[in-house]
Amino acid sequence: MLSNTSSLNVLAKSFFPFSSVSQANYCKEQLIHQLRIWNFSLKDYSLVSSILDEWFTSRTLNLVLHQWESLGPGNLTHRNENLKILGYNVQGWGTRALEAIDIAYTVQASICVFTEVGETWNAYQVPNFNTFFQKGTNKNGGVCIAVGKHLKVACIETSIPNTVIIDIIGLSEPLRVIGIYWPNSQQRELDDINPYIIDGTIITGDLNATVKEWNSPLTDKRGAIVKEWSEENNLQYIPSTSHTSKRSLRNIDLSFSNRIDISSETLHLGTSDH
Repeated sequence: MLSNTSSLNVLAKSFFPFSSVSQANYCKEQLIHQLRIWNFSLKDYSLVSSILDEWFTSRTLNLVLHQWESLGPGNLTHRNENLKILGYNVQGWGTRALEAIDIAYTVQASICVFTEVGETWNAYQVPNFNTFFQKGTNKNGGVCIAVGKHLKVACIETSIPNTVIIDIIGLSEPLRVIGIYWPNSQQRELDDINPYIIDGTIITGDLNATVKEWNSPLTDKRGAIVKEWSEENNLQYIPSTSHTSKRSLRNIDLSFSNRIDISSETLHLGTSDH
C-alpha cells in the first residue's frame, strides 16, 4: 500500500470563483480592457468573454472543470477559416521592415511573401513568424516567406534565385506556396519552377509583367511569356481588385494557383511603389 502526506485540509470550505456578481463583473471588465490594449481581435474578445462567463457563473471549481471537460472534440463545431497570405514588394528590408511587419499584423496574415528584400533581409525578424529566404541575383533582390508559428511548415530546398518554396503541413488539404521575384532587367526561366508545382500550389510575387486580361492597360513581352507559362501548367490567374502599381495602371504583382477556392484583394498600404 502506498501512502503520502498532504497539507490539504479536508474540512476546507467549498471553492467559489467569486463571492459577488459585482466583483466578478469588475474583474471581467478589467480583463477585457487589457485585451483591447493588446489589440486582440473581436474573435478573441468573444472567446475570452465566454470563458470568463463560464468561470464566474460556476459555483464550484468542480463545476467549472466539468463544464470545460464536456466540450470535447465531438462537441466542437468545425469551421473553415480563411488563411490570409500577404504579398508585399518591400524594396529594401533595411528601410521598410517595420512597415512590412506592421502591415502583416494589420491584415492578420498567416503567411507573408516579401519580395525585393535585399541583403539586409535578416536585420529585423517578424515576431512570432518563421522566416525563409532565398537570395537574388543582385544586392537588391531576394525573397522572404514568413510563416506564423501557429502553422507547421517545411521549406523545400532549391537553388533557384529569387524563389522560396514552402509546404504548410497539417491542413485539411495540401498547400504549397511559391514566392518569386523577377527583376525588370533580368532574364528568368519560369520552367525551373515546374517540377515544384503540385496539387494545392499558390504562386505569388512581383513578376514585373503586364497582361491586358489581368487588369493592365496592355500585354507586354514578359506578360505574354507569363500567360503562356501559366496556361501550360494549368495555373489560374487569381484576379485582384485593382492594379498594384502606385505609379501607373500596371498590375505587376501576380498570383496563380491550381486551387479554385482563392480570392485576392489589392491593399493600398505602405510606402513602397507597389
